[in-house]
Amino acid sequence: YADLNRIPTPGGNESAAVATPSHGASTISIVRQRVQPGGGNPAHTHDQEEALVLLSGNVTLTVGGEGVELAAGDTAIVPASTPHQVSNTGSAPAEWLLVALGGVRFFHTSGEEAFPEWAK
Repeated sequence: YADLNRIPTPGGNESAAVATPSHGASTISIVRQRVQPGGGNPAHTHDQEEALVLLSGNVTLTVGGEGVELAAGDTAIVPASTPHQVSNTGSAPAEWLLVALGGVRFFHTSGEEAFPEWAK
């Protein structure tokens, strides 16, 4: 954990590749994200489903326009091609793992593909 390369991202996030192609993984992708209270990420989609495993804090996960509150220990699955975003609605930093198949692609809601540095 101490050796992870944490990359700052918009909305108060920081993200770090745990198991991605640049870290030796070929069939899975695991990214650790942390966001401060009131922060979050913009709505986006993926070409594959992903799982979010909340390690600490409280967040609202909005999937397809519907929000659900998650607490530490909760897991949610986001279907492929479904707009979603995570917002820290708690009073402490929130941290989670994003888990998907290797090669997962990221898209802005405009449809433009995104290439986050932490996902490589």
